[in-house]
Amino acid sequence: MFKPALLAILMVPLLALGSSPSMACACCGTWKVSRVAAGDVLNIRSGPGPHYNIVGQIPSGSGCVVKTGKCIVNWCAISYADQKGWVSNRYLSYIK
Repeated sequence: MFKPALLAILMVPLLALGSSPSMACACCGTWKVSRVAAGDVLNIRSGPGPHYNIVGQIPSGSGCVVKTGKCIVNWCAISYADQKGWVSNRYLSYIK
C-alpha cells in the first residue's frame, strides 16, 4: 500500500507537466512547421484557405502543432500554444 508521502512524490512530475505546449508533444501525435524560411512564420488563418483572415502565426521550425480536426483539401485545423485556426498542410511535417 502506498504511503501518502510516496504518492505525493510520484504525482509531482505529473502535475509539473501541466498543459505547456512543449509537454503536450510528449503525449500525442504532433507536427512541426517545415518548408518555411528561417526567421519567417506560418500564418494561421480563420478558415481553410489563403483568403481567410490571419489570426496567428507559428515561427519556422516550431513543433507541437496539433491537428484538431479534419483537413479540407490541403488545409488543416490546428492548435499551437494558445492559438487555433487553419494552416496549409504543405508546411507541416509529422514528428511523433
